[in-house]
Amino acid sequence: MRYAVPLITLLLSVTYLAVQPPTDRSLLGIGHLLILLLPPPNAPANNDAQEAVVTAARSVWQKVLGGWTVVTFHKESPSLLRARSEGKLPEAALTQPQEYADKLCAVEGAKAALWLRVTRSDEKMPQAIEGMLLFPSKAQFSADLQEQKVTDDEKQALSPLMGKAMQVPNDLLLALRLGKWLQTQLAMEPPQPSPALALDPKTAAELVAAGKLEEATQVLSALIADNPTNPRLYLQLGEVYERRGRFDDAALEYRRATQLQGDFWEAWKGIARTAAKRARWNLALDAVRRLRQLPAKEPAYLALGAQAATALAADAMRRGRDHEREAFLKEAAAFDEGLIQATDDPKLLLDAAERLVNARQGELAIAALQKALPKFSSEPNLSERVIIVAVSLKRPDIAYQSLVALVSKGEYAPSREQFSAFLTAMDAEAVRLFERVRDSVTDFDMQKLTRDDMMVRLQQLNADADRLLRTAHSIKPPEAFAKVYDRRLLSYDLFLQATVLLMQWVETQEDLIRRRAVIYYEFARMELEGAVSEERKIR
Repeated sequence: MRYAVPLITLLLSVTYLAVQPPTDRSLLGIGHLLILLLPPPNAPANNDAQEAVVTAARSVWQKVLGGWTVVTFHKESPSLLRARSEGKLPEAALTQPQEYADKLCAVEGAKAALWLRVTRSDEKMPQAIEGMLLFPSKAQFSADLQEQKVTDDEKQALSPLMGKAMQVPNDLLLALRLGKWLQTQLAMEPPQPSPALALDPKTAAELVAAGKLEEATQVLSALIADNPTNPRLYLQLGEVYERRGRFDDAALEYRRATQLQGDFWEAWKGIARTAAKRARWNLALDAVRRLRQLPAKEPAYLALGAQAATALAADAMRRGRDHEREAFLKEAAAFDEGLIQATDDPKLLLDAAERLVNARQGELAIAALQKALPKFSSEPNLSERVIIVAVSLKRPDIAYQSLVALVSKGEYAPSREQFSAFLTAMDAEAVRLFERVRDSVTDFDMQKLTRDDMMVRLQQLNADADRLLRTAHSIKPPEAFAKVYDRRLLSYDLFLQATVLLMQWVETQEDLIRRRAVIYYEFARMELEGAVSEERKIR
């Protein structure tokens, strides 16, 4: 809603808060009472005056009324959207929040919910307001400065916030009266603060390290009230919001930091991350493009840029914008090419390979897989993805290496899609072994190989055949393939026996042993061809 003004924007509209004496602000007791501020049902008399009152309420309620924290309603808040997806919040709550104040409070952890509206103003200066408490009870409120002038008690209460102001500002006074009324309606004493906390960035960092994110949020918010032009404070607050999963709020803080300092790269990184969390791919891509100005390219943001450009390409395709789609795919490939050069992380490289396959950049995809291949043995959970990608790239050799790593930990039961890719990888290895035997025997007959060289080849073939058989035995096929898979296992076993016979022949030179080996090889080939034919029918 357009009147639920982001807190970070509101902080900048009341400049006199920045001049409060530092002796009064060195320590702050932090309370834990959250008040949910909903948008008014009707437009205020003046938007700027409305912003000023909401800003003042946030400051007054926190520092005069015992540490109350104002949480403004955002219909795209991650916590609300998550509650909606989990069925804890009806869809109407996001469009008609006043009707679901109790449920919104439950989701946000707020003690009370209300709306306020400026009903009269002198240009940007509010003169009168109205409001309604919606939860935990219902009550109406109104205040008009023409009807009731400021009292001495109100001046005393607000004096720490006034700085050098000669008279009490209208927005502070109206906010105080609304807060006092709300305090009465809630029939409770101001919350007891926790032990006083030093109001500085170090304290905020210590709170974050201790997992006290809400208290860190309040400390940083108070610091920003005193130092509204310090971009690093906005960065810190954005990081806290991001850790809390409040990505919309985090994005606002990061954006403000970049507005104050255009080359604040850590804030641009935050914008990229939070935009990706919200699937705001245009924003994510824009932020990553800006990060290209840095001399050192961080792999995580190269990957994020590729992800964003790929998502935008898919969206362009859905809308029939082929030229735009091709441009995004080209940009995504450029990010991924840089990523391949910049990282050895197997997951990032595999993600890049998958994107590049979809972008028809086969050579780059293969380069990503080859660079990551030595790492996959220590990352077995990635191996099955590698196998599928490698098969799609017509590189069953890479697929087979990953398959061996995958099943080395024990028996593996693949899905039908995975099993199909596994078969392709094993078929390629079997063909390689058959061809290697044929070429070796031919070379030996033509005296291109000595007996010792031939034996070395056969020993390697024997080891490879044994590995293929053990790999195949470690795979538990889907039920539909169980019987035909036994034929495949028989083929591999016959091949291994034939290789052992061939090694005996090289040692003895007995023709009978060679003929037996040839027969075994022929049976192995026939069984494999039969298994492949049956598997095709099942697939």
